[in-house]
Amino acid sequence: MPKIVDHDARRREIIEAVWALIARRGLDAVTMRDLAAEAGYANGALAGYFRNKDEILLAAFQHTFESTNVRARESIGDATGLAALRLLCLEIMPLDEARLMEARVVIAFWDRAVHDERMAEVHENAMAAWRTQMCGCLRQGRRHGDIVTGTPDDEVVDTLLAALMGFQINAVLLPHTTTPRRQEAVLDGLLGLLGSLGS
Repeated sequence: MPKIVDHDARRREIIEAVWALIARRGLDAVTMRDLAAEAGYANGALAGYFRNKDEILLAAFQHTFESTNVRARESIGDATGLAALRLLCLEIMPLDEARLMEARVVIAFWDRAVHDERMAEVHENAMAAWRTQMCGCLRQGRRHGDIVTGTPDDEVVDTLLAALMGFQINAVLLPHTTTPRRQEAVLDGLLGLLGSLGS
């Protein structure tokens, strides 16, 4: 019998190889030859899974957000309101090696997204999905009485997303001062303002 190939698994392996290369050498250093070698394929063998380098990079960018969302769903579970909001933020923040690698990859792609409409759309969709999820958590928190701030939800989410993106940049460029402990302290300070202190 011919061997059954799991194309989705192979595509994930290739994407993981992209992440490893970008984390080590930066986006500009990624070539199809290097990528094939990193993934354990002969040069040219990637064509069966991706048409070209741009398609691979787009899939890798998309996968960073998908990975965060999978972790967030598992972490949040049945939590709601302010607790769920905090758990979502923690999964976006670069608090360990896996999330720090995601931050390195996302940062590398940001400049490309400025000039690539498809990548810009991936980023925009991810931010819109997080914004919707965060606003939902805020509405739950207000119903539960955990959140009493008079600041509109959109402004709260603007602040949180700005902080989260800042954590990603600073954890990569200023790792000695942007420690996990300090990131969590800043997050908890912001979330604390949503309660009685922010009313």
